[in-house]
Amino acid sequence: MSDKPQTSQPNQSLVDGIRCFQELTTSDHPLGTKELAERLGINMIKVNRLLRTLKAIGMAEQNQQKKYLPGPVVHVLAAQSFHSSGLFRAATHVAISHAYDDRTLAIGILWKDAVVYMYHALAHQNPAEGLGGYHLYHASQSTIGKALLAEMDDDALALCIVDWSEDARAGLADTIAAIRRNGYACQRDAAGRINNIAATFSVGGAKAGIAFTDIAIEGSALESYVGELKTLIREIESYA
Repeated sequence: MSDKPQTSQPNQSLVDGIRCFQELTTSDHPLGTKELAERLGINMIKVNRLLRTLKAIGMAEQNQQKKYLPGPVVHVLAAQSFHSSGLFRAATHVAISHAYDDRTLAIGILWKDAVVYMYHALAHQNPAEGLGGYHLYHASQSTIGKALLAEMDDDALALCIVDWSEDARAGLADTIAAIRRNGYACQRDAAGRINNIAATFSVGGAKAGIAFTDIAIEGSALESYVGELKTLIREIESYA
């Protein structure tokens, strides 16, 4: 029996396989091996091997053009995730009980530097239609993303944005400072009206963000809208 200490290094092949699957599930179109390799920064031979493995276990499948998309196992994982995620259950339970005719209600989580929306219902839309049907947003373009970035300590934040472009970083430090000071994020349009408000919440140690978007209010109405957002947060956290 060897006395050598066990390594704590992650299994890179497993990490890359999960990244492949993640990319397939968030893409708005089927992906070829070359495109996926470019997105992930991995050589095509390894990506091809990973995709063939994912296909063999039902996590990926190919269309007639031989491009890859999520396989049938994604439905099983979705059901299992809903069962095991207190955050998802609580957030969606509360969200679908609130229909709005004057705003979009969005709930999302941060994955690396992108916001993944678990709920996004437009004004007048049936709340049930808001479940999981929205694309990724870069955190720099999302008030939910910025609110969640503001929850990080400075070292974690610096690591998260290390590869961002200068345009994406522009004004971020001031924005983060304002969010930490106020307890919420807000965005104004060219006319100075507030069109987006977001705050964060936590369920079982997992953090998420919730936002009212597609609004057009004056500063005098901000406190009322923030109060409504915080009421939803209390409902979510108490349900959990």
